[in-house]
Amino acid sequence: MRDDPNAPWEREVMQLRSGLAENLPYSLSRWTDVPHAKWGWFTQNLEAQQMVGFDPRTAVPSYWSLKPEDTLGLIFWTKDPTNLLDNTKLLDPFRVKVHLTLTGWHEVEKGAPDLLEGVALLKETVSCFGPPDVTWRFSPVPIVPDVVERFGYIAQAASRAGLHEVFVSFLQENDLVPESRQPDQRFKTLSEMAQVAKPLGLRVLLCNEDRLLQHSTKTLPTNLASGICAPPEHFMLPSLGKSPSEGCGCALAVDPFTINESCTFGCRYCYAADKNSADRKRNTTRGLPVVQGR
Repeated sequence: MRDDPNAPWEREVMQLRSGLAENLPYSLSRWTDVPHAKWGWFTQNLEAQQMVGFDPRTAVPSYWSLKPEDTLGLIFWTKDPTNLLDNTKLLDPFRVKVHLTLTGWHEVEKGAPDLLEGVALLKETVSCFGPPDVTWRFSPVPIVPDVVERFGYIAQAASRAGLHEVFVSFLQENDLVPESRQPDQRFKTLSEMAQVAKPLGLRVLLCNEDRLLQHSTKTLPTNLASGICAPPEHFMLPSLGKSPSEGCGCALAVDPFTINESCTFGCRYCYAADKNSADRKRNTTRGLPVVQGR
């Protein structure tokens, strides 16, 4: 019995690693919507002041301290920030960055807030956490005829809330919905969105992993460029260049989840829902082998 590394008596004696000491924020999560689908998991681990997470440099799970004094920062990725807004006092001791995905693609985002509710949540999130700590993600760019109109509607609200940029990406290959638009079509869509965003004071930043703009021979709108959505500078770290894990320049971050997890929205498209992952692997409660120390 005492050989079980996940048993409470063993967990108590395991060495806790510090994100602050190792210059690693905690990503909650690139692979599942923690504020919406895993909030119970987060609050339980926050109460225990520790969590199991993967070291992004080794992919090895370890115990990480969730004490504020050991935490460099919390990065939340979500389509529904309601639980964040309802629990601000719980988050007050931490440096928090909120990446809010809002596209209005109701045709596939079954269960995510609709366009009107999403815009209201975006405004409230910016008001609560402040423009520097909130990132609007128009990702993926929906495959719909009125995509620029939907973008413009959200962009007006984002601008009024005090945001100055939006990060966009197109559909990734790993999911069931393919990216059917050719490079010229994608470039045209980006240019039109940039034209809409320019008078609103918004920059349109394509995920740095997408090489579309680098390979284009066309003149870019002045407010359209490649960008890094979670740069090391957000956590007062020196620029790390390309991330060994993502290749996009984002800060390396400890993440407790993997692509085998999913949230409960049930979106028809989700970059974190690999079509090769069986349903039985989704929404799992994992007992991971944990390595003490480094």
